[in-house]
Amino acid sequence: MNITFQSVNPAYRSPAPAMRKRMPQSGSAKGDYDTVNIRRPQAAPDDDETFARMLARKTSAQISGGADPERVKELGRRIADGTYQPDPQRIAGRLLGLG
Repeated sequence: MNITFQSVNPAYRSPAPAMRKRMPQSGSAKGDYDTVNIRRPQAAPDDDETFARMLARKTSAQISGGADPERVKELGRRIADGTYQPDPQRIAGRLLGLG
């Protein structure tokens, strides 16, 4: 593109063509656009997958062999009788992993 300036007084300023378009130095660039290449390092594992595996290992290590059948029967009886009173603070703490 050439731009010519038109001045009121031709003696004051002569028409000046615009600077020529610079072509990229390397032959790999196409058009008049900047390019950005973002790559993940090949050696880096996927962060989400690594976290999920770590969480699965910790959780499986904390789980015991199972519930005692006598305790399950006792809780079932108390629920049926209407005498079971769950502790909401303890439940919330267990859900948050606080105990």
